[in-house]
Amino acid sequence: MLHLDNDQAIPKRIETGTSDGDNLGFTEELFSGWLELYKDTRLYLYYIISRCKNEGNTRNLIRRWISEGYDVRIVKPSNIMQHILGEFGYVGSYEKLSRHYDGEVEVWHRPFLPHPLTEL
Repeated sequence: MLHLDNDQAIPKRIETGTSDGDNLGFTEELFSGWLELYKDTRLYLYYIISRCKNEGNTRNLIRRWISEGYDVRIVKPSNIMQHILGEFGYVGSYEKLSRHYDGEVEVWHRPFLPHPLTEL
């Protein structure tokens, strides 16, 4: 597992049932939970419960965030969430999230992959 330093900028907390949550597709009808948004591009998902089990809503939400260009990171994912994240190429790492945890905490993210060179 990698060890990353978290940008210590003040994040925006977003919960389900709020207009910010709704704008991100993190709606109260489908989910319960909260996340933090850093610098408008990095999402740290701390807690999520799908209100409609086994319908792929969590998978679709993560897919949406990735396609919209967010750097999506999942804090201390459950075994089921780790399975979903593996489908997206996520890996486990550790980061310092001192606002909520002492020391480093497990955070899953997608590694940066450079674009392959194309032939001219």
